[in-house]
Amino acid sequence: MDVRTYKWPLVGAGILVGAGLVMVLLTVFAPAPETSEPPPQSPLVSTTPVDVRSGSLLVRGTGTVRPVREIQLTAEVGGRLVDVSDALVSGGRFEAGATLARIDPSDYRTAVQQAEAQVAQAKVQLLQAQQEAGAAREEYRRVQERTGEAPKPDSTELGRLVFNEPQVAQAQSNLESARAALENAKTNLARTRLRVPFDGMVRRKQADLGAYVAPSTPVATVYGTEKAEIVVSLPSRKAALIRNLWATSGAQSDERLPATVTSSYGDRRYSWEGHVHRVEGAINEQTRTVDVVVRVPDPYSQAPTVVSQRTEQPPKQARPPLAVGTYATVDIEGRRNGTYHVVPRRAVHTREANQAPVVWTAVGDSMLVERTVEPIQTVEERTFLAPTLDADARVITTDLRVQTDSMKIRVSR
Repeated sequence: MDVRTYKWPLVGAGILVGAGLVMVLLTVFAPAPETSEPPPQSPLVSTTPVDVRSGSLLVRGTGTVRPVREIQLTAEVGGRLVDVSDALVSGGRFEAGATLARIDPSDYRTAVQQAEAQVAQAKVQLLQAQQEAGAAREEYRRVQERTGEAPKPDSTELGRLVFNEPQVAQAQSNLESARAALENAKTNLARTRLRVPFDGMVRRKQADLGAYVAPSTPVATVYGTEKAEIVVSLPSRKAALIRNLWATSGAQSDERLPATVTSSYGDRRYSWEGHVHRVEGAINEQTRTVDVVVRVPDPYSQAPTVVSQRTEQPPKQARPPLAVGTYATVDIEGRRNGTYHVVPRRAVHTREANQAPVVWTAVGDSMLVERTVEPIQTVEERTFLAPTLDADARVITTDLRVQTDSMKIRVSR
């Protein structure tokens, strides 16, 4: 075979191999490209203007509704329950003076009849004693007329016995004792009917028809529905915002501190008007707070005053009662004619425990500046501050993981 037949294919293969080696060497020994870090970028933040307000400041607190009056209805006399009202059930409502239960009155009626007989007998005995005393005096007068003179009445006990004076006094005392026994018997008969002197509801039923109850046996636990009260625990800083708070003592006054009580039921919020009734005298030892007692008249009234959380306005409807045990929000009228700033709650930042909180404000569009603030109170997602910020200040609402005073920022548009 001719050698020239393989010459040119071998030359082509050698050229390809050489080119590949050159490329490998250029890749391996080529200098690395120069790299540079991108310039640092300032954090992007959102801001909101300070809301400057003036007028009355509402001090908000929360508490649980409790009754003003709550008692245990107990038996004052013993006996078997022979009648129980339909209202004597848990949640049952009753009016003042209504009979909730009745103890068997048979023995007590008999006692009244016996006492009446004792009174009648004592009256007869008194009349007899008075008649005998009158006869003794008449006899003394006749002796004096016959003889022209008669011995003077003896002032001793023996002398008074001649005119039956001790017998009359004893008969009078027996009559008074019999009358007292009659009153006691009538009182015991009246106590067979178990009544409550105020409008109310039954919290718990503890005895039923046919049960034998002794004196002091509880029959039910009841509470009044004419008024309710809520104990609102306020920090001293918030309590100080309520004008003349410590002047309230529970007495009726022409000027009351108004309060609005709100509570949710379903998707709606309902409100009741009340007032500050008193301040409990001692500071709470556990929480170090001031306990303010707010009273609401007629909490079970179903007047149609409803505030909806929905966008559409529903027709007014009867509101539910402000029932005992309801967790409610209370707004008390505080400082008047003041000026204060309102910012979002998330804009206020607490640093160390012994340092005042701060807000971050944006100066221009490029700098963060810390401002120390004095919070008054926080209501839902808003915090009320003492007026220490500029009226045209813009506070930063973005939560920055790392921040320093006077750092560069970018404000979002």
